[in-house]
Amino acid sequence: MLRSNSSTFNFNVLRRPRVLLLGRSRYRRRVIEILLWLLLTLFLLDAAIGIIFRLPTDPRRAGSSLETYFDYGRSVEGKLRRIVGANAEEDAAIVQAGWIGRECDVGTPHTPGKSDVDIYGNSFSNHIADQMERLDSNLVFHRFAGPAAPVNHSYACFLRRDEAGLKRAPLQILGVLGSSLPRMLTLGGLTTSFEAPQPFTYPRYSLTPDHHLVARWPTIRTEEDLRAGLADPAKWQSFLDELASDDAFYSEALFRGRIFDRSVVARMIRRAWAQQLVRNRTAALRATDGFAGAPEIPSVLRAILLDFANRSRTIGARPIVLLIEDRGYGGVLSSSVAPALQANGIDFIVTSTIASPNDTRNFLPDGHFTPAVDAEFARAALKLVRSAP
Repeated sequence: MLRSNSSTFNFNVLRRPRVLLLGRSRYRRRVIEILLWLLLTLFLLDAAIGIIFRLPTDPRRAGSSLETYFDYGRSVEGKLRRIVGANAEEDAAIVQAGWIGRECDVGTPHTPGKSDVDIYGNSFSNHIADQMERLDSNLVFHRFAGPAAPVNHSYACFLRRDEAGLKRAPLQILGVLGSSLPRMLTLGGLTTSFEAPQPFTYPRYSLTPDHHLVARWPTIRTEEDLRAGLADPAKWQSFLDELASDDAFYSEALFRGRIFDRSVVARMIRRAWAQQLVRNRTAALRATDGFAGAPEIPSVLRAILLDFANRSRTIGARPIVLLIEDRGYGGVLSSSVAPALQANGIDFIVTSTIASPNDTRNFLPDGHFTPAVDAEFARAALKLVRSAP
């Protein structure tokens, strides 16, 4: 007897969608479980790395290379709260460096039989001074400098000594570093040195319509001001408002710590972002095009150097300017300010005419010139010193 296929019914057809739905549900739960375990593992690893490689609580003690590496991305405020102690004795060394009151209000006793020289700048100009002293033992340099200090800092230091009537040497030298020129748009070393903040501050200068220099000072001017500001939320917010208004490199996201300071991964992301931000804002100034993105820089720089020379001559001193063109800034100073110095009879040297800033052999790994190159700069400066009374 024949049986029709149409008379049979396969009940597995009804069960198959339900089985598929149950399978998909289990699959989703499994994926979610894996993701949750992965997130938990990452969280525990993040916390463990943060604990194991935590910097010493004493700011005067340097951390290991790994401890420092994992802390680079901590917010500027977070770093400051670690390195600034309850008093000066508990501060990290960098906290006391560069403050104008500390660096510039010092006496300069004369050494009998020697020729005194005042030099303003940073480590680059100090290295040239070291070589000049080595080449001419008759010279005694009085150094007024800050870490990577721009001409804002140098000029404010010079003015402080000039207006206070402090003893000044018959030879006044001001060093201008090419790579420090972007800092002319800042109020201190905090916004352009994210990985290792330099807390010292200085004024930002601008020109009035009648070409007079005007200084905009931050409210924090000493390390004690900084300590008090960190302890007072209202004072600290006032300082941050000043940075937001007058510092071209300020970023609230990089300054404020909040919960992200607790995560190693978040700190590393912030560090990469900070590096990109500084690079982008520096590139936007277009230094190689005469600072086309910030035309106030060369005009303010010229005004500062001319006033420095005029005030030096008023007290009977001779001014000399060192135009230090380091890596990436070849030709920037010689094109923007050298003609004005020459037109006003101000002696100067341009380092790029002595050693190329494009030749990596002229530099140390930390970005400074080699001692041999500094010695060449010193010889050129000494020719100026000896060429006229």
